[in-house]
Amino acid sequence: MPVRKCGVLPRSIPLLAIGLCLNLTAIPGGTASAPSPSLRLNVLLITIDTLRADRIGAYGSRRLLTPNLDGLAARSAVFTRAFAHTPVTLPSHTNILLGTTPSFHGVHDNLNFIVREEFVTLAEHLGSYGYATGAFVGGFPLASFFGLDQGFSVYDDAFGKQETGVREADAKGGERAAGEVWTSARKWLRSRTAPWFLWVHFYDPHDPYDPPEPYRAQFAQSLYDGEVAYVDAVLGDILKDLKEHSLEETTLIVCVSDHGESLGEHNEATHGYVAYNATIWVPFVVRVPGIPPRIVGQNVSHIDIFPTVCDALGIERPDSLQGVSLLPLMRGKRLPERPVYFESLSAYFNMGWAPLRGIIDKQNKFIDSPRPELYDLRRDFGETNNLAGESDIRSLRKRLESVVRSQTSPEGAKAGQASDRATLEKLRSLGYVASLPGPKRTDFGPEDSVAALLPYHNRAAEALGLYKAGKIAEGISALREVLTAKKNISAAYLNLARIYKEEKRPADAIAVLRLGLEAMPENYDIHFEHLIHLYEAGQYDEVLRAFGAKYFPQIEFDPVVWDFIGLAHWKKGDVPQALASFERSLAIDAEFAVTYHNLGIVHFDIFQKTQRSESLDLALVNFQKATVLDPAYSSAFHSLGVAYFQAGDFARAIASLERALALDPGLDEAHFFLGSAHLRLGHKSRAYEHLTQYKVSPTFRLLSPAAKKKLEDLISACKPDK
Repeated sequence: MPVRKCGVLPRSIPLLAIGLCLNLTAIPGGTASAPSPSLRLNVLLITIDTLRADRIGAYGSRRLLTPNLDGLAARSAVFTRAFAHTPVTLPSHTNILLGTTPSFHGVHDNLNFIVREEFVTLAEHLGSYGYATGAFVGGFPLASFFGLDQGFSVYDDAFGKQETGVREADAKGGERAAGEVWTSARKWLRSRTAPWFLWVHFYDPHDPYDPPEPYRAQFAQSLYDGEVAYVDAVLGDILKDLKEHSLEETTLIVCVSDHGESLGEHNEATHGYVAYNATIWVPFVVRVPGIPPRIVGQNVSHIDIFPTVCDALGIERPDSLQGVSLLPLMRGKRLPERPVYFESLSAYFNMGWAPLRGIIDKQNKFIDSPRPELYDLRRDFGETNNLAGESDIRSLRKRLESVVRSQTSPEGAKAGQASDRATLEKLRSLGYVASLPGPKRTDFGPEDSVAALLPYHNRAAEALGLYKAGKIAEGISALREVLTAKKNISAAYLNLARIYKEEKRPADAIAVLRLGLEAMPENYDIHFEHLIHLYEAGQYDEVLRAFGAKYFPQIEFDPVVWDFIGLAHWKKGDVPQALASFERSLAIDAEFAVTYHNLGIVHFDIFQKTQRSESLDLALVNFQKATVLDPAYSSAFHSLGVAYFQAGDFARAIASLERALALDPGLDEAHFFLGSAHLRLGHKSRAYEHLTQYKVSPTFRLLSPAAKKKLEDLISACKPDK
């Protein structure tokens, strides 16, 4: 029997929708009895991130990028009018695997949302029918803690190691190449017996575009195309493997993109802001053995995948599904026309811009925002001629509201969950706009629309690019121009402050951020950066004053801000408040290695002033915790080594300090303590090696005359005998 979870149904179902459901029960294949497990088809779901439909030969492209996908399409049903409901990764895959829209499941963005356990996933449903389930994903937005691992016996999301510092991660730390994903998936598949459900996700076409050779050289003028060609080659390996293992005729294959990529169309460089067809029109190919290939031109969407799989397998569909089976279309029939809901809310949730929602109703596409848009997709699929001025916008909005109401569930409101700052930084490194949750505006004018603000946001990004290219004055000037034209572009304040900081102009950076807070007093990102810049400038009183001047609810989810507040209190000599702030940080994220390290530093400082052994013990415990949580945290290993040295445990001190130097050869002071520890153990030659290394380091020149004299004495004590 299928998985049963607590009931979640739309608040209201229009009579039209009820009639549609009644009509569909008469469609062949909708209620087929389930075959025995040994006779069921396997299911292979391939999702390719950020893939534009117009790059596929089967969709009319002449770029010759996708011979393998084109070959699959020639044996499959090709849906030429398939649409995503969201132009970002996590919500789109949630739509696919739950068979419901964001109005129902509540996952609207990559950050600050999780898939609730109350909902039934495709993996759970197939697992209840005896399917082995495995998922192998290539991008961080699908990491298991976002909740899409539900129902998978194996969920492989190994993207690389966590970085240190303030836990920022570089872009490649958040993804892995398609070839690596398939290698892992193939190992799992070889040990499975039918029936199985395998989901493989390829992230490669996502920004930043960095295809491997020979695709990088071959597509040097369009690295995006190179990524597409590379993924298609890996897809060819998958299809070849199925054929070689006689699985081709026993496997249902769904190959679909989660969303597209604007590549500069409609003022959008990548995706996630607007919802034009460049990002929500997706390639969608389904092969069911025994069903002849066909081109289907009716509007379909991601939520139709789940019910289609159920019908193809002859198993029951969960009651929660909002899509319909496409098997009738694949057999040459027609389905009643249905509106396709879509939304793009990343800018709303992260930057306070106006929300953007809409529907595709037959050939009309309505985009609702303070600047409404209406397009006739039959004549204008590229959306260049806005017909909103000639239309009844009020009736279009009522139609959209009706669709949203019919798809909404009470459980969806529970999907919001604040992410930690490590997750935020990881998503930012992958090019996503990301911020911790805060109060949401409800009143918007045309000046708040994505269309009005995106050009200025783009200019702020371009200005930072100018700076990175060495055009310092041009970058600064461009950002000042943006701020003169628009006071509510947070990226302009943040990027200008970043430039001033890198140019060693901390006072200018702080001044810019203060202007940002005056213009956007509710913007937590500007507030956070303001605090950090004040701390780095040594203005600890100002840090504490600014932190206490205005309450931001985001501080309840941000361990990093409490860590800095703790450091500011410590610098002011208020140890109890420092320790209390660090405890607040760890209450939010009990695995935040940076705070454990700073706790250790405070306890070690107390030990140095009081010589209380319990303070040294607490320092050691916290340093050890930091290194366990983050094995690449060089500063924590250095501090642990120094604490072991003070405790007289020279062997452990040496081991920790050597690990610190291996992680960061620039930790000059580690050589001093290594030399001293070796000398205490009688290892004179090793001591001499490290102490002389310290003497030629830049740090030595900063020592006082007395400290330099002490080092010279130590070197003399361990000089090798002649």
